[in-house]
Amino acid sequence: MFMNANLFEPGKSKPERNFIQGAVKQNTRFDGRKSNEFRDVKLTFGADWGTVAVSIGETKVLAQVSCDIGTPSSARANEGTLFLNVDIKGVAFLDEAQATHDQRFLTLNSLLERTFKSSRCLDLESLCIAVEQSVWCVRVDINVLNHDGNLYDASTIAALAALMHFRRPEVSYVEEEIRTFSERERELLPLLFLHYPVSVTYCVYKSSSQPLVDPTLLEENAADSVIVLSFNSYQELCTLNAGGTAPTNVRTIMQCARSAASRSKALVQFIRKALELDAERRQQPNQVAGLVDLLNESAPQLSFKHLMAEQGQTETNKADQLSGDEPMQLQETVSEEQTTDTSTQKIPEPQMDDSSWLPQEQNLSEEQQVDGVQLSSKQEVPTTAKAGKSKPNRGKNKFVKKQPPTPRKQNQSDSEEEVTQII
Repeated sequence: MFMNANLFEPGKSKPERNFIQGAVKQNTRFDGRKSNEFRDVKLTFGADWGTVAVSIGETKVLAQVSCDIGTPSSARANEGTLFLNVDIKGVAFLDEAQATHDQRFLTLNSLLERTFKSSRCLDLESLCIAVEQSVWCVRVDINVLNHDGNLYDASTIAALAALMHFRRPEVSYVEEEIRTFSERERELLPLLFLHYPVSVTYCVYKSSSQPLVDPTLLEENAADSVIVLSFNSYQELCTLNAGGTAPTNVRTIMQCARSAASRSKALVQFIRKALELDAERRQQPNQVAGLVDLLNESAPQLSFKHLMAEQGQTETNKADQLSGDEPMQLQETVSEEQTTDTSTQKIPEPQMDDSSWLPQEQNLSEEQQVDGVQLSSKQEVPTTAKAGKSKPNRGKNKFVKKQPPTPRKQNQSDSEEEVTQII
Protein backbone atom coordinates (compact mmCIF):
# COMPACT_ATOMS: atom_id res chain seq x y z
CA MET A 1 0.00 0.00 0.00
CA PHE A 2 1.43 3.35 -1.05
CA MET A 3 1.27 6.14 1.49
CA ASN A 4 0.84 8.91 -1.07
CA ALA A 5 -2.50 8.20 -2.69
CA ASN A 6 -2.60 11.56 -4.46
CA LEU A 7 -0.40 10.10 -7.25
CA PHE A 8 -3.27 7.79 -8.23
CA GLU A 9 -5.81 10.60 -8.42
CA PRO A 10 -5.73 12.37 -11.81
CA GLY A 11 -4.66 15.99 -11.83
CA LYS A 12 -2.49 15.85 -8.71
CA SER A 13 0.93 15.57 -10.35
CA LYS A 14 2.88 18.66 -11.45
CA PRO A 15 3.01 17.85 -15.20
CA GLU A 16 -0.76 17.42 -15.28
CA ARG A 17 -1.32 20.66 -13.41
CA ASN A 18 0.98 22.59 -15.73
CA PHE A 19 -0.68 21.09 -18.79
CA ILE A 20 -4.19 21.96 -17.59
CA GLN A 21 -3.24 25.49 -16.59
CA GLY A 22 -1.67 26.01 -20.01
CA ALA A 23 -4.90 24.86 -21.64
CA VAL A 24 -6.91 27.24 -19.46
CA LYS A 25 -4.80 30.16 -20.71
CA GLN A 26 -5.95 29.34 -24.25
CA ASN A 27 -9.61 29.05 -23.12
CA THR A 28 -9.81 25.37 -24.10
CA ARG A 29 -11.24 22.41 -22.21
CA PHE A 30 -10.74 18.72 -22.86
CA ASP A 31 -14.49 18.14 -23.17
CA GLY A 32 -14.79 20.72 -25.92
CA ARG A 33 -17.06 22.81 -23.72
CA LYS A 34 -16.88 26.54 -23.13
CA SER A 35 -15.92 28.03 -19.79
CA ASN A 36 -19.58 28.78 -18.92
CA GLU A 37 -21.07 25.56 -20.31
CA PHE A 38 -22.51 22.79 -18.11
CA ARG A 39 -22.62 19.07 -18.58
CA ASP A 40 -25.92 17.28 -19.02
CA VAL A 41 -27.72 16.21 -15.83
CA LYS A 42 -29.70 12.95 -15.89
CA LEU A 43 -32.17 11.69 -13.29
CA THR A 44 -33.55 8.18 -12.79
CA PHE A 45 -36.14 7.37 -10.13
CA GLY A 46 -36.37 3.97 -8.49
CA ALA A 47 -39.36 1.90 -7.42
CA ASP A 48 -39.11 2.95 -3.77
CA TRP A 49 -40.04 6.46 -2.75
CA GLY A 50 -36.97 8.63 -2.24
CA THR A 51 -34.56 6.59 -4.41
CA VAL A 52 -32.86 8.69 -7.09
CA ALA A 53 -29.74 8.22 -9.22
CA VAL A 54 -28.02 11.35 -10.62
CA SER A 55 -25.32 11.48 -13.27
CA ILE A 56 -23.38 14.56 -14.36
CA GLY A 57 -21.16 13.38 -17.17
CA GLU A 58 -19.23 10.46 -15.70
CA THR A 59 -20.00 11.41 -12.09
CA LYS A 60 -22.71 9.16 -10.67
CA VAL A 61 -24.42 9.42 -7.30
CA LEU A 62 -27.21 7.38 -5.70
CA ALA A 63 -29.39 8.93 -2.96
CA GLN A 64 -31.97 7.22 -0.77
CA VAL A 65 -34.26 8.73 1.90
CA SER A 66 -35.71 6.92 4.90
CA CYS A 67 -37.61 8.00 8.02
CA ASP A 68 -38.20 6.70 11.53
CA ILE A 69 -40.03 7.87 14.63
CA GLY A 70 -37.70 9.21 17.33
CA THR A 71 -37.43 11.73 20.14
CA PRO A 72 -36.78 15.42 19.43
CA SER A 73 -33.95 17.50 20.82
CA SER A 74 -34.43 19.44 24.03
CA ALA A 75 -33.66 22.77 22.31
CA ARG A 76 -36.37 22.32 19.64
CA ALA A 77 -38.97 19.99 21.00
CA ASN A 78 -41.57 20.68 18.28
CA GLU A 79 -39.35 20.02 15.24
CA GLY A 80 -38.21 16.90 13.48
CA THR A 81 -34.62 16.06 12.55
CA LEU A 82 -32.73 15.78 9.28
CA PHE A 83 -29.55 13.71 9.00
CA LEU A 84 -27.24 13.60 5.95
CA ASN A 85 -24.57 10.99 5.25
CA VAL A 86 -22.15 10.59 2.33
CA ASP A 87 -20.33 7.36 1.50
CA ILE A 88 -17.30 7.51 -0.84
CA LYS A 89 -16.25 3.87 -0.58
CA GLY A 90 -17.37 3.23 -4.12
CA VAL A 91 -14.44 5.26 -5.51
CA ALA A 92 -11.24 3.21 -5.57
CA PHE A 93 -8.52 5.87 -5.58
CA LEU A 94 -10.10 7.79 -2.69
CA ASP A 95 -9.98 4.76 -0.38
CA GLU A 96 -6.26 4.02 -0.74
CA ALA A 97 -5.30 6.42 2.04
CA GLN A 98 -7.34 7.45 5.04
CA ALA A 99 -6.42 11.13 4.64
CA THR A 100 -8.09 11.61 1.26
CA HIS A 101 -11.16 9.65 2.32
CA ASP A 102 -11.68 11.69 5.50
CA GLN A 103 -11.03 14.99 3.73
CA ARG A 104 -13.62 14.43 1.02
CA PHE A 105 -16.07 12.91 3.49
CA LEU A 106 -15.90 15.89 5.86
CA THR A 107 -16.11 18.54 3.15
CA LEU A 108 -19.11 16.91 1.48
CA ASN A 109 -20.97 16.44 4.76
CA SER A 110 -20.31 20.00 5.89
CA LEU A 111 -21.49 21.38 2.56
CA LEU A 112 -24.69 19.34 2.57
CA GLU A 113 -25.48 20.27 6.16
CA ARG A 114 -25.07 23.95 5.41
CA THR A 115 -27.17 23.85 2.24
CA PHE A 116 -30.04 21.83 3.70
CA LYS A 117 -29.93 22.05 7.50
CA SER A 118 -28.52 25.52 8.15
CA SER A 119 -30.67 27.10 5.44
CA ARG A 120 -33.73 25.24 6.86
CA CYS A 121 -35.15 24.17 3.52
CA LEU A 122 -37.45 21.58 5.12
CA ASP A 123 -40.41 22.50 7.29
CA LEU A 124 -39.29 20.56 10.36
CA GLU A 125 -42.32 21.60 12.39
CA SER A 126 -44.54 19.56 10.06
CA LEU A 127 -42.56 16.44 11.11
CA CYS A 128 -43.68 16.76 14.74
CA ILE A 129 -46.10 14.09 16.03
CA ALA A 130 -46.23 14.96 19.73
CA VAL A 131 -44.33 17.83 21.33
CA GLU A 132 -41.35 16.67 23.43
CA GLN A 133 -42.28 13.04 22.81
CA SER A 134 -42.03 11.84 19.20
CA VAL A 135 -41.10 13.32 15.84
CA TRP A 136 -40.09 12.08 12.39
CA CYS A 137 -36.34 11.60 11.86
CA VAL A 138 -35.48 11.89 8.14
CA ARG A 139 -32.21 10.40 6.92
CA VAL A 140 -30.56 10.92 3.52
CA ASP A 141 -27.84 8.43 2.46
CA ILE A 142 -25.73 9.39 -0.55
CA ASN A 143 -23.47 6.80 -2.19
CA VAL A 144 -20.83 7.93 -4.69
CA LEU A 145 -20.65 5.36 -7.50
CA ASN A 146 -18.15 7.15 -9.75
CA HIS A 147 -16.19 10.36 -9.33
CA ASP A 148 -15.28 12.50 -12.33
CA GLY A 149 -15.43 15.90 -10.68
CA ASN A 150 -18.14 18.14 -9.25
CA LEU A 151 -19.35 15.91 -6.45
CA TYR A 152 -20.83 18.95 -4.72
CA ASP A 153 -23.45 19.62 -7.39
CA ALA A 154 -24.25 15.95 -7.93
CA SER A 155 -24.78 15.30 -4.21
CA THR A 156 -27.00 18.36 -3.69
CA ILE A 157 -29.12 17.59 -6.75
CA ALA A 158 -29.48 13.95 -5.64
CA ALA A 159 -30.41 14.92 -2.06
CA LEU A 160 -32.97 17.51 -3.19
CA ALA A 161 -34.55 15.21 -5.78
CA ALA A 162 -34.72 12.34 -3.27
CA LEU A 163 -36.34 14.51 -0.59
CA MET A 164 -38.90 15.86 -3.08
CA HIS A 165 -39.63 12.33 -4.32
CA PHE A 166 -39.96 10.81 -0.84
CA ARG A 167 -43.32 9.99 0.76
CA ARG A 168 -43.87 9.25 4.45
CA PRO A 169 -46.80 7.35 6.02
CA GLU A 170 -49.55 9.18 7.82
CA VAL A 171 -49.70 9.02 11.61
CA SER A 172 -52.42 9.62 14.19
CA TYR A 173 -51.83 10.43 17.86
CA VAL A 174 -54.84 9.56 20.04
CA GLU A 175 -54.78 9.04 23.81
CA GLU A 176 -50.96 9.03 23.87
CA GLU A 177 -50.83 6.23 21.31
CA ILE A 178 -49.20 6.53 17.90
CA ARG A 179 -50.69 4.66 14.98
CA THR A 180 -49.04 4.54 11.56
CA PHE A 181 -51.25 3.86 8.56
CA SER A 182 -50.08 1.73 5.65
CA GLU A 183 -50.18 2.78 2.04
CA ARG A 184 -53.36 0.79 1.44
CA GLU A 185 -55.20 2.45 4.32
CA ARG A 186 -54.18 6.04 3.60
CA GLU A 187 -52.12 7.79 0.98
CA LEU A 188 -48.52 8.64 1.70
CA LEU A 189 -47.64 12.26 2.42
CA PRO A 190 -44.80 14.26 0.82
CA LEU A 191 -42.37 16.41 2.75
CA LEU A 192 -43.02 20.14 3.04
CA PHE A 193 -40.37 22.55 1.77
CA LEU A 194 -39.73 26.21 2.48
CA HIS A 195 -37.28 26.58 -0.43
CA TYR A 196 -35.26 24.39 -2.80
CA PRO A 197 -31.45 24.88 -2.65
CA VAL A 198 -29.03 23.76 -5.36
CA SER A 199 -25.26 24.27 -5.46
CA VAL A 200 -23.06 25.29 -8.41
CA THR A 201 -19.26 24.82 -8.46
CA TYR A 202 -16.62 27.02 -10.12
CA CYS A 203 -12.86 26.62 -10.46
CA VAL A 204 -10.52 29.63 -10.51
CA TYR A 205 -7.00 29.59 -11.95
CA LYS A 206 -4.17 32.07 -11.57
CA SER A 207 -3.38 31.82 -15.27
CA SER A 208 -6.81 33.15 -16.36
CA SER A 209 -9.37 35.52 -14.92
CA GLN A 210 -12.39 33.59 -16.22
CA PRO A 211 -13.62 30.77 -13.93
CA LEU A 212 -14.68 27.34 -15.19
CA VAL A 213 -18.16 25.99 -14.49
CA ASP A 214 -18.92 22.33 -13.71
CA PRO A 215 -15.27 21.16 -13.60
CA THR A 216 -14.09 17.64 -14.28
CA LEU A 217 -11.77 15.77 -11.93
CA LEU A 218 -8.65 16.95 -13.78
CA GLU A 219 -9.78 20.57 -13.75
CA GLU A 220 -10.88 20.41 -10.13
CA ASN A 221 -7.61 18.97 -8.82
CA ALA A 222 -5.49 21.37 -10.88
CA ALA A 223 -7.48 24.45 -9.84
CA ASP A 224 -5.96 27.05 -7.55
CA SER A 225 -9.25 27.75 -5.76
CA VAL A 226 -12.80 26.40 -5.79
CA ILE A 227 -15.99 28.43 -5.27
CA VAL A 228 -19.27 26.70 -4.34
CA LEU A 229 -22.47 28.76 -4.38
CA SER A 230 -25.87 27.49 -3.28
CA PHE A 231 -29.01 29.28 -4.43
CA ASN A 232 -32.68 28.41 -4.15
CA SER A 233 -35.45 28.78 -6.70
CA TYR A 234 -36.11 32.33 -5.46
CA GLN A 235 -32.49 33.18 -6.40
CA GLU A 236 -31.53 33.73 -2.75
CA LEU A 237 -28.04 32.87 -1.57
CA CYS A 238 -27.99 29.94 0.87
CA THR A 239 -24.28 29.12 1.23
CA LEU A 240 -20.96 30.38 -0.07
CA ASN A 241 -17.82 28.28 0.19
CA ALA A 242 -14.57 29.62 -1.29
CA GLY A 243 -11.08 28.32 -0.62
CA GLY A 244 -7.71 28.16 -2.34
CA THR A 245 -4.62 30.17 -3.18
CA ALA A 246 -5.90 32.16 -6.17
CA PRO A 247 -7.10 35.70 -5.31
CA THR A 248 -10.79 36.20 -6.06
CA ASN A 249 -12.16 39.63 -6.87
CA VAL A 250 -15.64 40.91 -6.21
CA ARG A 251 -16.37 40.93 -9.95
CA THR A 252 -15.60 37.22 -10.36
CA ILE A 253 -17.74 36.29 -7.36
CA MET A 254 -20.66 38.41 -8.59
CA GLN A 255 -20.29 36.96 -12.07
CA CYS A 256 -20.41 33.44 -10.64
CA ALA A 257 -23.34 34.32 -8.40
CA ARG A 258 -25.49 35.62 -11.25
CA SER A 259 -24.98 32.56 -13.41
CA ALA A 260 -25.41 30.24 -10.43
CA ALA A 261 -28.73 31.83 -9.51
CA SER A 262 -30.16 31.26 -12.99
CA ARG A 263 -28.70 27.75 -13.11
CA SER A 264 -30.23 26.74 -9.76
CA LYS A 265 -33.65 28.04 -10.81
CA ALA A 266 -33.50 25.98 -14.01
CA LEU A 267 -32.43 22.85 -12.10
CA VAL A 268 -35.35 23.14 -9.69
CA GLN A 269 -37.74 23.44 -12.62
CA PHE A 270 -36.11 20.39 -14.19
CA ILE A 271 -36.57 18.32 -11.00
CA ARG A 272 -40.24 19.31 -10.79
CA LYS A 273 -40.79 18.37 -14.41
CA ALA A 274 -39.06 15.02 -13.85
CA LEU A 275 -41.25 14.33 -10.81
CA GLU A 276 -44.38 14.97 -12.86
CA LEU A 277 -43.23 12.52 -15.53
CA ASP A 278 -42.39 9.92 -12.86
CA ALA A 279 -45.86 10.30 -11.34
CA GLU A 280 -47.43 9.67 -14.76
CA ARG A 281 -45.20 6.65 -15.27
CA ARG A 282 -46.16 5.14 -11.90
CA GLN A 283 -49.80 5.08 -12.90
CA GLN A 284 -48.93 2.63 -15.69
CA PRO A 285 -48.23 -1.00 -14.70
CA ASN A 286 -44.72 -2.47 -14.90
CA GLN A 287 -43.12 0.87 -15.71
CA VAL A 288 -41.16 1.45 -12.48
CA ALA A 289 -37.44 0.64 -12.40
CA GLY A 290 -35.74 -1.17 -9.55
CA LEU A 291 -32.33 -0.74 -7.93
CA VAL A 292 -30.62 -3.13 -10.35
CA ASP A 293 -31.95 -1.13 -13.28
CA LEU A 294 -30.58 2.04 -11.77
CA LEU A 295 -27.10 0.56 -11.37
CA ASN A 296 -27.10 -1.01 -14.84
CA GLU A 297 -28.45 2.19 -16.45
CA SER A 298 -31.25 0.20 -18.06
CA ALA A 299 -33.89 2.40 -16.42
CA PRO A 300 -35.29 5.37 -18.38
CA GLN A 301 -33.27 8.52 -17.79
CA LEU A 302 -34.63 12.05 -17.78
CA SER A 303 -32.18 14.47 -19.39
CA PHE A 304 -31.93 18.13 -18.45
CA LYS A 305 -31.20 19.32 -21.98
CA HIS A 306 -33.99 17.24 -23.48
CA LEU A 307 -36.73 18.33 -21.07
CA MET A 308 -35.76 21.98 -20.80
CA ALA A 309 -35.15 22.35 -24.53
CA GLU A 310 -38.84 21.62 -25.13
CA GLN A 311 -39.87 24.54 -22.94
CA GLY A 312 -37.06 26.77 -24.19
CA GLN A 313 -35.79 27.59 -20.70
CA THR A 314 -32.14 26.68 -21.01
CA GLU A 315 -29.60 29.42 -21.61
CA THR A 316 -27.40 27.20 -23.75
CA ASN A 317 -30.15 26.44 -26.23
CA LYS A 318 -31.07 30.12 -26.42
CA ALA A 319 -27.46 31.02 -27.17
CA ASP A 320 -27.24 28.32 -29.85
CA GLN A 321 -30.45 29.51 -31.49
CA LEU A 322 -29.32 33.14 -31.53
CA SER A 323 -25.97 32.23 -33.05
CA GLY A 324 -27.46 29.79 -35.60
CA ASP A 325 -30.46 31.74 -36.91
CA GLU A 326 -29.81 34.12 -39.79
CA PRO A 327 -32.81 36.49 -39.30
CA MET A 328 -31.48 37.38 -35.85
CA GLN A 329 -28.37 38.78 -37.50
CA LEU A 330 -30.59 41.09 -39.57
CA GLN A 331 -32.07 42.40 -36.38
CA GLU A 332 -28.61 43.11 -35.06
CA THR A 333 -27.80 45.09 -38.23
CA VAL A 334 -31.02 47.03 -37.90
CA SER A 335 -30.18 47.81 -34.32
CA GLU A 336 -26.77 49.04 -35.41
CA GLU A 337 -28.41 51.32 -38.01
CA GLN A 338 -30.74 52.63 -35.35
CA THR A 339 -27.81 53.34 -33.10
CA THR A 340 -26.14 55.28 -35.90
CA ASP A 341 -29.34 57.22 -36.47
CA THR A 342 -29.70 57.97 -32.79
CA SER A 343 -26.06 58.99 -32.66
CA THR A 344 -26.64 61.45 -35.49
CA GLN A 345 -29.69 62.77 -33.71
CA LYS A 346 -27.80 63.15 -30.46
CA ILE A 347 -25.09 65.31 -32.06
CA PRO A 348 -26.90 68.66 -31.62
CA GLU A 349 -27.61 67.91 -27.94
CA PRO A 350 -24.02 68.54 -26.75
CA GLN A 351 -23.99 71.75 -28.85
CA MET A 352 -26.94 73.02 -26.85
CA ASP A 353 -25.09 72.12 -23.70
CA ASP A 354 -22.07 74.07 -24.90
CA SER A 355 -24.22 77.12 -25.58
CA SER A 356 -25.53 77.00 -22.05
CA TRP A 357 -22.36 78.67 -20.77
CA LEU A 358 -23.86 82.12 -21.62
CA PRO A 359 -27.56 81.59 -22.38
CA GLN A 360 -28.94 84.99 -21.35
CA GLU A 361 -26.52 87.16 -23.32
CA GLN A 362 -26.95 85.18 -26.54
CA ASN A 363 -30.73 85.19 -26.29
CA LEU A 364 -30.77 88.93 -25.72
CA SER A 365 -28.47 89.53 -28.69
CA GLU A 366 -30.64 87.39 -30.98
CA GLU A 367 -33.85 89.16 -29.94
CA GLN A 368 -32.28 92.56 -30.42
CA GLN A 369 -31.02 91.68 -33.90
CA VAL A 370 -34.52 90.65 -34.94
CA ASP A 371 -36.03 93.96 -33.76
CA GLY A 372 -33.35 95.91 -35.65
CA VAL A 373 -32.39 98.22 -32.81
CA GLN A 374 -29.06 100.01 -33.22
CA LEU A 375 -28.35 100.16 -29.51
CA SER A 376 -28.13 96.36 -29.37
CA SER A 377 -25.12 96.35 -31.66
CA LYS A 378 -23.41 98.88 -29.42
CA GLN A 379 -24.16 96.86 -26.31
CA GLU A 380 -22.93 93.62 -27.85
CA VAL A 381 -19.39 94.97 -28.32
CA PRO A 382 -18.46 95.24 -24.64
CA THR A 383 -20.14 91.94 -23.82
CA THR A 384 -18.11 90.12 -26.45
CA ALA A 385 -14.96 91.79 -25.23
CA LYS A 386 -15.70 90.77 -21.69
CA ALA A 387 -16.50 87.27 -22.79
CA GLY A 388 -13.24 87.09 -24.72
CA LYS A 389 -11.29 88.22 -21.66
CA SER A 390 -13.10 85.80 -19.41
CA LYS A 391 -12.55 82.77 -21.65
CA PRO A 392 -8.99 81.97 -20.55
CA ASN A 393 -10.06 82.18 -16.89
CA ARG A 394 -12.85 79.55 -17.40
CA GLY A 395 -14.60 79.37 -14.09
CA LYS A 396 -14.47 81.63 -11.13
CA ASN A 397 -13.67 84.85 -13.09
CA LYS A 398 -16.92 84.53 -15.06
CA PHE A 399 -19.02 84.35 -11.96
CA VAL A 400 -17.08 87.15 -10.28
CA LYS A 401 -17.64 89.53 -13.22
CA LYS A 402 -21.29 88.59 -13.67
CA GLN A 403 -22.27 88.99 -10.03
CA PRO A 404 -21.97 92.82 -9.77
CA PRO A 405 -24.27 93.71 -12.72
CA THR A 406 -27.07 91.38 -11.57
CA PRO A 407 -27.86 93.19 -8.30
CA ARG A 408 -27.85 96.56 -10.15
CA LYS A 409 -30.56 95.32 -12.52
CA GLN A 410 -32.59 93.98 -9.65
CA ASN A 411 -32.25 97.30 -7.74
CA GLN A 412 -33.30 99.30 -10.80
CA SER A 413 -36.32 97.07 -11.34
CA ASP A 414 -37.27 97.34 -7.69
CA SER A 415 -37.02 101.12 -7.77
CA GLU A 416 -39.21 101.26 -10.88
CA GLU A 417 -41.83 99.07 -9.22
CA GLU A 418 -41.88 101.32 -6.17
CA VAL A 419 -42.36 104.41 -8.36
CA THR A 420 -45.30 102.87 -10.15
CA GLN A 421 -46.92 101.93 -6.86
CA ILE A 422 -46.64 105.50 -5.49
CA ILE A 423 -48.10 107.00 -8.66
